[in-house]
Amino acid sequence: MIESLENTKKTSTQIQKQQAEAKETEIKINFLREVYRRVAAEGAMLYFLLIQLCIVDHMYQYSLESFVTFFFKAIEKTEQFEEEEPRVLALREMIRMTIYQWVSRGLFEKHKQIFLGQLTFRLMQKNILDQVDYTVQQMSFLLRCPIKTDTANPLKEWLPDLAWYSVQKLIEIEGFESFAQNLEKEAPTRFRDWYNELQPETEKLPLDWKKLETMPFQKLLVIRCLRPDRITTALDNFIRKTLPNGDKYVDCDSTSSFF
Repeated sequence: MIESLENTKKTSTQIQKQQAEAKETEIKINFLREVYRRVAAEGAMLYFLLIQLCIVDHMYQYSLESFVTFFFKAIEKTEQFEEEEPRVLALREMIRMTIYQWVSRGLFEKHKQIFLGQLTFRLMQKNILDQVDYTVQQMSFLLRCPIKTDTANPLKEWLPDLAWYSVQKLIEIEGFESFAQNLEKEAPTRFRDWYNELQPETEKLPLDWKKLETMPFQKLLVIRCLRPDRITTALDNFIRKTLPNGDKYVDCDSTSSFF
């Protein structure tokens, strides 16, 4: 009986110890779950971007199984860190790059920028690229570039009607209210010189609009209006500067390896 009581006491002590360890483990697991939730969220975002590519072309079909394969491959390639925060950042960057390289190899050249633009804008929307200041109205304008035709174009000599009509909608956006007046009355010659540049996206705009050099997203709106033929190059430059390691994404081609 005494031996049985001693064994019961030892067993009880072991159970209490194991319960305490299990509680500590649960706390640690819950903490790490929250730490790495950002990695899982970005993975989900990337997958839903992939499955929407079928809207661009029905041939773009991606299975969850294939996505998961490359997702875990990226995790295996990621450098180890003692601290959680740098590990999370490294995981997100590696997963993002691995998935993009995998997908871009199967895209037509003209569709690569669509996917990369979607990726960049979604990261902006989720405040992951928080250095970019923009509004929902500005984003909508960049994507759709609406026009307003109730004001005649006074600069027909060098500015196409479509560009002028786009400017009439641009001035409805906060911060651009004076753009049409500056364009028409205050510096039409300087704006024409800018318009005639071979690479206007790299040149400063006239008057106070040179401030857009520090507001690259807003400068895209002006280029979208006045020189839509340069918007793809301007968007590439924007992604290079905005997306971490943006050059690698823009310059990614079929020779880039995701293994």
